[in-house]
Amino acid sequence: MNFIFRFIVSFSLLISLAANAVDDQAAVQLRKQLDAMASLQGDFAQTLFDQKGKKQDESKGTFIMQRPGKFYWDTKSPAPQLLISNQKTIWLYDPDLQTVNVRPFSDDLQKTPTLLLTADVESLRKHFSIKRSEQANKAEKFTLTPKVTEGLFQQLTLVFLDGLLIEFNIQDTLGQITQIVLSNQKRNQPVDEKLFNFVPPAGVDIIKNQ
Repeated sequence: MNFIFRFIVSFSLLISLAANAVDDQAAVQLRKQLDAMASLQGDFAQTLFDQKGKKQDESKGTFIMQRPGKFYWDTKSPAPQLLISNQKTIWLYDPDLQTVNVRPFSDDLQKTPTLLLTADVESLRKHFSIKRSEQANKAEKFTLTPKVTEGLFQQLTLVFLDGLLIEFNIQDTLGQITQIVLSNQKRNQPVDEKLFNFVPPAGVDIIKNQ
């Protein structure tokens, strides 16, 4: 899950509204998709490919996301790991290592893919150029490209089908792609708020990152 903290970038303002007219329309469509998704939960399968398309790593687990900024990302295989945010603090718990990394929640929209999905879409539009395309299966694909190039995050794609997010892919500047496929999704179901507040187990090492 090291990729979670790999995608950091700053932002810039829109230079020309006319030049971004197509992007603005795509942002409106993306906002409609995400605004209809106050919360989402289900299973995920995550695969990391190198620049040649060779599989490097894969993991599976369950997730819960609630806008804005709350998520519960529970990796179950090949090794357990838990990533939690309550929009103030982010915890990364590794049961095997008996460690908890704790850091403040950041407004950097590209720090994690889950933050991208739980962020306000108007903020996304300030940070990204957004393109929309329709796939053969009627799925909607949104491609988000940073407006600055200083970060490690090169491109993000979100794929929706019948109003549900089914896949998102992240490409870094090394050409590596992290593909996350979602399944068994449930949208706007009741969520226990306690899940977003992590209490470290007794005896674990707590590492604070500022």
